[in-house]
Amino acid sequence: MSRRRISTTERLAIFKRHRGICHLCHGKIAIAELWDLSHGIPLELGGEDGGDNLQPAHRSCHRDQTAKVDLPTIARAKRREARHRGARPAPKRPIRSAGFPASAKRKANPTPELPRRRLFVEVEGR
Repeated sequence: MSRRRISTTERLAIFKRHRGICHLCHGKIAIAELWDLSHGIPLELGGEDGGDNLQPAHRSCHRDQTAKVDLPTIARAKRREARHRGARPAPKRPIRSAGFPASAKRKANPTPELPRRRLFVEVEGR
C-alpha cells in the first residue's frame, strides 16, 4: 500500500479534531513544536492512510513508537506470513558436525564375537 500526500488543510483538521494532543504520550503539542501524523495501525499491518487512523504525535514520541513497537511488530508479522506460506530462508551455511563421540563403555568392553551358526545339519546315512 502506498502512502498518499496529506495536505496542510487535512493535517490542520486532524490536529484540531484531536485538540492538539499527542496520541502516544497524551501530552499537549506546543506551538512551533515539531509533530507528525502517526498511523494508529501501521500501513504494513493493514491500516488505512486516512480517516481515524491518522493521529497527531510529537516527533520524538512517533520515532520511539516506530522504532520500538511498529518495526518489530511488522517484522514479526512478515516472518509469520512467510512461515505460513511455507517460505523459509536457506541456511547460511551447511551444518557441520563431527557426530557423537563413542561412549567410554563401548571402547572398554567391545562386543565379543559369537561362534558362527550352523545353517545345515548333516544327516548320517544318506
